[in-house]
This record gives sequence, structure tokens and C-alpha cells, in this order.
Amino acid sequence: MAKLRALLSRQIRTAVATGAIAVMTACASAGGGLPEAGQEERSGPVESLPVSAEVFVDTASGAYVLIDLDVNRLRFMDGDVVIWEAPVGTGTGLRLASEDTEWHFSTPRGVFQAKFKEELPVWYLPDWYFLEKNLPVPPQNSPSRKLAGQLGVAAVYLGEEIAIHGTDRPELLGQRVSHGCIRLENRFAQRLYHNVQIGTPIVIIGGEHLDQQPPAETPRPGNPTPRPPDALAGVPTPEVLNRLERQLERGDTTGAWVPLASRLITRGLRDDAEALRGLMELAGRSPLRKLNREYATFLADAYARGTLRAMVSLARIDAESRARATTAIVEATMALYPGSALDERAPWPTRRLHNGMLGPEGRSGWDALLKAEREYRDRVLTQTALGEGTER
Repeated sequence: MAKLRALLSRQIRTAVATGAIAVMTACASAGGGLPEAGQEERSGPVESLPVSAEVFVDTASGAYVLIDLDVNRLRFMDGDVVIWEAPVGTGTGLRLASEDTEWHFSTPRGVFQAKFKEELPVWYLPDWYFLEKNLPVPPQNSPSRKLAGQLGVAAVYLGEEIAIHGTDRPELLGQRVSHGCIRLENRFAQRLYHNVQIGTPIVIIGGEHLDQQPPAETPRPGNPTPRPPDALAGVPTPEVLNRLERQLERGDTTGAWVPLASRLITRGLRDDAEALRGLMELAGRSPLRKLNREYATFLADAYARGTLRAMVSLARIDAESRARATTAIVEATMALYPGSALDERAPWPTRRLHNGMLGPEGRSGWDALLKAEREYRDRVLTQTALGEGTER
């Protein structure tokens, strides 16, 4: 696996330097994400890394997202273990042309990376939306191009014009119904949002011989679809933590723990220190290794999005819990990285924060994280040396 990660790391750098492989698609776009500040237009290619998807799937042992267009299913993988899976909606394969542009509404195949992720994304309507509905195409910065509530609760972007996002039409999933994006039931879209990091591989296979489907249904501008009642609104943080602890310790395989952990992350990153401390304390508490591995991705997400708050929370829990949490954060962060852990750009968690920003109290969190990183690095070096010795 170390050699595969080193190979991928080199291929990623080559892809960035050469422009990679351009696959023109058209699908959901959101304002305020990928473009530079002040820019709202989203157009251009989706970049695919120059590596065979089939080879990646056959050999990878890190964490990645696998989408099979032949059966319209998404799987969140940990090596060859399926952590969870769900049906998706994918591109119809239809084409639409204007006087000067052509759109191909297919979901591209290949190995991509998560470029950006966003909660409650707003759809920035592309030109094809208006042409398809025989509506006048508004100026690029027109407010009429923004449509809220149509991309679900969360989105993970593969490029400027394609994303894995939620939907309020779960009955259409498992079919080819989109303009190229991958639609996912909202509860799984939220789960995936916490599972992945920027750079996480997203592998799309299949779909080589699929026929075109009837036109995909798209909503007209208007009021967004009302959201269902919030079952956790008003539930105190201690109670949410108690529910989460029970689900983890009983080895929940239904995903019932996911909205609890997601809500605690939201509260913790806002101003609820108890929520973030509680999340960290529950690391490694499940009897199921698979569940602990996925829970670690949630902790890595909380750490990446609120590094200073998370570091302080780590410092304020007991030493045993701190060791479990820091190990989980390091393991998940590095498993989600497609390059080698020995690469100079590897995203070691301590690189997100200068230790000079921490007072004496925060140092214990930093020291524990540094220790977990050292142990992980030593293990990788040992595995690499054993692999080279075997080859000799």
C-alpha cells in the first residue's frame, strides 16, 4: 500500500502540473465554494487523475469513495471493507446544445479527489437549466440563478461542475436521473460530508455501455422544499452525548449514531465546548472496529474544521481518552490522504496549528497528537522497510 500511495502522490502532483484529464460535464453548481472570492460562475472541466480506477480499487487499502455506475450505488470504503453503502442517482447521458455550447449530462468515470465540501449548499443555476426549460438566460450575477434547498443538506465537490449532494427526491435514487452529479439521500449526504477530507479519492467505475435515459427532472425556481422537523432541536448536549454513547457501545450498524455525532460537531464548532469534549472522549468506544474507523473520520472532520477548539478539547479530557482520540484523528486523516504518509506535503494534523498559539493547558493536546503522529510514522517506515526487504 505504501508504494501505491507514493505512486498516487506523484500522479496527483503530475495532474496538477499538466492540467490532468478534462472531462466535460454539466450538473449542480454552488455559489461561494470553489471560485475565488467574488466569482460565482462555475464552468470548465472536471479533472480526473491519470490512474486506472480498476487498478486503484484492486490495490487500495486506504479510505476512499467508490461509485459504481452500473448499479448506481455509492460505497464508502476502508481498503476492501465496505463501511456503508447507499443507492445514488447518476447522469442520464443525454446531450443538450445551444448555438455555442454543448452539454453532456453524464457522470464521468475515473479517479477524482474531493476538492471542496459544503453544508446547506445553494445551487447556482447554469445556462443549460434555463435553456432546458425554455426560459431566458439571465446574466451571470443575477440573483435568479441562485436556488436554495435543491442540493440537499450537504455536498462534496469533485470539480467545478460536479458534486455528490443530497436530494429531496430519494424515490428517484438507484436510477440515472441527474445531469451528471451524484445524488444521495440526505442522511447519507450528511454522513459522507463528515467522512471525507479535501483530497480524499473518489473512484467512479462502470457505465461504459449505458444507453441514454429520458430527460432528468429539475425544479423550477420558487420556494425551496420545506425541511422535515428537526428531531434534535432543543435536546440538551448531555442527552445527545448519552444517546451517541449508547449507540456506539452497542455497535450500531444502522447509522442511527450519525445525526447525533453530526449535531455535536455543529454545536462544538460553534460555541459548545461540552459537545466537542464529549465527541473526543467517545473515540474507540465501539466494540466494532469498522464503526470506530468511521467515527474517527468524524473526529478528523471536527479537527480539520475547528482545529484550535478541538485541540483545547483534547487537552481537557483524561489522558486515556486523549490518547484514543488523537490516534483516531491521525489514523483517519492519513487514511483519507491519497499520497504517501512520507510525502513532504502529507497533511499531518499538527501542521494545521502552530504550537505557539497554545497556552500551557493546550500543550497536552498537542503533545498527545504529536505522539500519535510519531507512532503512525514509525509504523509506516517499518512497513515500508519490510516491503522492500521482501522484494529483495
